[in-house]
Amino acid sequence: MNIVINDFVADAGAGNFDEVPPLRTTFEWLTDIVKYDGTPKEQRNQIYERPRRRFFINWPIVEEASRDKIVELFHRAKGRYNTFLYKFRYDYSCALTECSVTAVGGETTTQLIKSYYVGETESWDEDKKDIMPSSVYAPIVKIDSTIKTEGTHFTLSDTTGIINWAGGTSPVGTLGAGEVVTANYQFYFRVRFDMDIYEDLQGSYEFFQSNPMLIEVIP
Repeated sequence: MNIVINDFVADAGAGNFDEVPPLRTTFEWLTDIVKYDGTPKEQRNQIYERPRRRFFINWPIVEEASRDKIVELFHRAKGRYNTFLYKFRYDYSCALTECSVTAVGGETTTQLIKSYYVGETESWDEDKKDIMPSSVYAPIVKIDSTIKTEGTHFTLSDTTGIINWAGGTSPVGTLGAGEVVTANYQFYFRVRFDMDIYEDLQGSYEFFQSNPMLIEVIP
């Protein structure tokens, strides 16, 4: 599902739906460990090349209409089964320095990425596939610092994060070796609920506390 949980809950028209600090996030480097019976030996298998996130949502006060939206989304998602989108207030945009891709040459497409901990020894790149559409935030895309025009030089899929180069690039329709593509854009995290059970706390007749946990889904 391409429902954005932040917007979906806000659509109820209730004022108190935004997250309140402190916001808790964890990073998980998943390792599968196989132990051998009767020995201290173990085999470690790396599952992820980069960490996945868990988001602990903090909605200390939500009005009943917003709470009903959360329950509705939980039902649409069928608990942990279906995925949806989440805008994390501290990580939803990519500046040009974090989103740089150098062409090998001959590419007709470019996958949008974001680099984390740029310049550090253990930095990593993440493909960003769920992009905020142009109607929400118009991306700025450049080749070698020259701005390219969406619809003329390229099209961008907001469900794959792939730039398709059209006529007007250099050379036409393809990238030359060493050309640097940079982009300024905003994105969502694709997530799922961590449980099949929804729980909230009713603090008064019309107000609730809701703290669902969301798990990032890595394609």
